[in-house]
Amino acid sequence: MELLKMLGEVLICWVLAYFACGFVHEGGHVVAGLIQGWKFEILVVGPLKLYRDEKDDKVKLGIEKNLVLWGGIGGSIPREESEDNLKKFARVLLAGPVASLVMGLLCSISLFFHVSIFNAMMTFVPIAMGIACLIPNAKTGILYTDGGRFLRIVKGGRTLAEEKAIFDATFHGSFHPGSRYDETGIEAMTTSKDLSFQYMGHYYAYQNAKMEQDQDGMQARIASMESLKAQVPKFIRETYVLED
Repeated sequence: MELLKMLGEVLICWVLAYFACGFVHEGGHVVAGLIQGWKFEILVVGPLKLYRDEKDDKVKLGIEKNLVLWGGIGGSIPREESEDNLKKFARVLLAGPVASLVMGLLCSISLFFHVSIFNAMMTFVPIAMGIACLIPNAKTGILYTDGGRFLRIVKGGRTLAEEKAIFDATFHGSFHPGSRYDETGIEAMTTSKDLSFQYMGHYYAYQNAKMEQDQDGMQARIASMESLKAQVPKFIRETYVLED
C-alpha cells in the first residue's frame, strides 16, 4: 500500500508540475511576442486553451480538441509586416526554454530547503523540458525544437531560407490576402530534405496554380503531395488540405 501511495503521489506531482511548467514555457513564448509588439493568439497546455476568437477578437477560455496540440503551444502574431519579424520570432523561440530553465532553477531553491516529491518535480520537470526543447536537429511534433529552429535561423543559408519560407507563408493571409505565395519561399520548401516542408511547399504552390486556374499545375502539385502523403505526420495532412 505504501508503494502504491508513493507512486500515486509521484504521478499527481508530475501532472501538476507538467501543467505548471507547460504554462510557464508556452507563456514565455507569448510574453516574448507581446513585449515585441505582437498580438496574443493562442496558449494551449493539455486540454486547456486560451485563444483569440476571430469572430469578436476577444480572448476566451476553451477546450482544445486536437490532441496533437496537448503537448503545448503558445503563439502571438505580428501586427504588421516587417523585415525584423523573423529576428523577433527567433527571440520568441528561445523564450520558452529559457522560461522553463529559470522556473526549474528557482524551484530548486525550495527543493534545497525542503526535499519533497512535489518540489523535486517542480525542479526537474521544467529543467528537463527546457533542455529537451533546446536540442538541435530534434523534432517536437512536426517542426524542429525551439532551440533547433533558433539555430536554423541564425545559421543562415539553406536552413534560414526554409524557416523564413514557413514563417512568411504562415502569415501571408494576414498581410497579403488573396495574393500569390512567394515563389522563392515555395522553392525553398519543395527542395528541402524535410518531407513535411516539401508537402507544405507543394500545398502553397497548388494555391498559386489555383489562383491562376492552371489545371496542369494543380494536378502536378496534387500528385507531389500524394507521393509524400504516407511519409508525413497525420497533423500535416489534416492541416494542409486541398479544397475543391
